[in-house]
Amino acid sequence: MKIAIFGTGGVGGYFGGLLARAGHDVAFIARGQHLAAMRKHGLQVKSPHGDFQLKKIDATDDPAEVGPVEYLIAAVKHYQLSEACAHMQPLIDAQTLILPLLNGIDAHEILISSLGSDLVVGGLCSISSMVEAPGVIHQTSQLRRIVAGELDQRPCPGLAGILATWKDCGVDAVHSSNIFVDIWTKFLFIASFGSVSSLAQVNAGEILRVPQTRMILVNAMREVDALAHAQGIKLAPDAVDKAMKLLEGFEPSTTPSMQRDVASGRPFELEAFSGRIVQLGRASGVPTPTYDLIDGLLRPALLRSFENAGSEGSTPHMGDTCL
Repeated sequence: MKIAIFGTGGVGGYFGGLLARAGHDVAFIARGQHLAAMRKHGLQVKSPHGDFQLKKIDATDDPAEVGPVEYLIAAVKHYQLSEACAHMQPLIDAQTLILPLLNGIDAHEILISSLGSDLVVGGLCSISSMVEAPGVIHQTSQLRRIVAGELDQRPCPGLAGILATWKDCGVDAVHSSNIFVDIWTKFLFIASFGSVSSLAQVNAGEILRVPQTRMILVNAMREVDALAHAQGIKLAPDAVDKAMKLLEGFEPSTTPSMQRDVASGRPFELEAFSGRIVQLGRASGVPTPTYDLIDGLLRPALLRSFENAGSEGSTPHMGDTCL
């Protein structure tokens, strides 16, 4: 398989690293100090499933050096996706399958609109992983799951193949029969956990042990559940209960990437979460009072983060992600 990983952060670095270790032709698209370190030393992965080092890898910031691939994995932050799409075209031909592994509910829509390809599928992943240092990916929990599926129910050539390859690498790789339900089910969890933890600046255990904060999280999840149903996405009746049980099974110190980004002053995925929820709520007549408040209180920090990034003459790091 010839594969391009666009965004070699916690997600792309880990899942792409597994494919490269298995012997596949993988090109890692990265930039900055992370790219420089990979060119010099390769890619190091630390994981509870076993550490490994890829001493020689194909790493570049120029997709034209790679050319068309069989699989293009988009693993940047959601707010970087539109910009990234402008650089993806050299990686694509009529047979390239494009799989997004990032937060939000509309990554596939952005890819289709920007690239004009009909070989985009829906996808999501669940992993706790980050760039620990340039050239070093650190996966911090046992969780490593990918779910992908066709957007129009027509079989997509090649999708089963790459999922089977990841499964051979030990990933819990699932071919979804209804990818929209799966995307919204994850969105209900990560948008709510990410938003509440970011605003309160707390971890999972601190949210769960304070009744008032726990209820705010539950209310946020219920708003996403109602919004999904208004969009014609029928989530399971116990979707909120399952999401809370999932959180209760995490290590108490767990924090999502959005919380860490806010705490460090980096740009974060506000538009993908509360911004999108508030927009859809207003358009469909679904009240989202919890997210209205979250969005209003976090938006000044988002504006400041981009201003600071611009004043430093830099752009946000590509794909340092924990899902």
